[in-house]
Amino acid sequence: MKNEGPFILEWIAWHRAVGVTDFLVFTNDCTDGTDKLLDRLDDMGIVRHMANPALGSDATNFQPVALRYLPYTREMREVDYVISMDVDEFINIRVGEGRFEDLFAATGEFDVLSMSEINHGSNNKLAYERKWVTEAYPGHQSTTPGKQKAHRGVKSITRLSPRVNAIRNHRPDVSQNLGQAIWRDGSGRARPGFLKDPEMNGWDCRGAYDLVSLDHFPLRSLECFLVKMHRGDVVVADKSVSNRYWRTRNNNGETSSDLTRFGALARKEYDRLLTDPTLASLHEACCTAHEARIASLAGVKEFEERKKWIFSEAWDGEIPEAYRQPTSEAAE
Repeated sequence: MKNEGPFILEWIAWHRAVGVTDFLVFTNDCTDGTDKLLDRLDDMGIVRHMANPALGSDATNFQPVALRYLPYTREMREVDYVISMDVDEFINIRVGEGRFEDLFAATGEFDVLSMSEINHGSNNKLAYERKWVTEAYPGHQSTTPGKQKAHRGVKSITRLSPRVNAIRNHRPDVSQNLGQAIWRDGSGRARPGFLKDPEMNGWDCRGAYDLVSLDHFPLRSLECFLVKMHRGDVVVADKSVSNRYWRTRNNNGETSSDLTRFGALARKEYDRLLTDPTLASLHEACCTAHEARIASLAGVKEFEERKKWIFSEAWDGEIPEAYRQPTSEAAE
């Protein structure tokens, strides 16, 4: 994580409620209090927070370095299942009570369970609001796309065993020298294609959402997206988030992937976390820092140009007066 402070407690509360037992979080170069908030969660026994090992070298590909370091951690040695996730991703279990035991009972045995993503768009929200992401952005891309738009990325729950050679961001590397591994999708179907092609990070999502989806909130509001753009990429140094990133993910036309069903249990855990006054104060500081960063980007040429492009090319909501194109009549 880097500068994700306002969104961490919702994400932790949600996944504790669905059954995650251990969180190992790597951070680098935080300026919004993310690292301090995670230190407090570490003190409380909720997470294990570590500085990204890339900081000890000249490496800037932070995510791959952290994943390569993962096997050397106690958490990796002791857990049964592992997944690499980001704080804008939520595991949405659609069976039973919405917990991992319900999912595992429904899927049956597996070595890897890869969940297809559903990207939630900006929902035409311009401003950052101190609201839960899972409630504020219900609109998302289609779960029944046509063939041309059916390829979606995945994140994978991996059962640890001697078969697993490495954990990567989207999928593990699995040895085929120890018998046939069982690789399933979010509907519990066998999908052996990933075993044949180690470079695959996604697949045809059609029919893959029956049991679980990975609901992804990559944009949030336009203001939050600009902060993400300012933060930079976690894999490639000095890479900015592109216009294409916004265009391909800002889809809001469907609301079938509902996360509110499990919200009450997650909210109960969230409220319990905030009874710690130190944690509550740190969360407030992160939100304030996020708002300050948004204010600091106002008027900066690079970010103003990005906003103008979005409003003219990839925005369905009301456009602020300052960014509206003059009508031909007004121009005359």
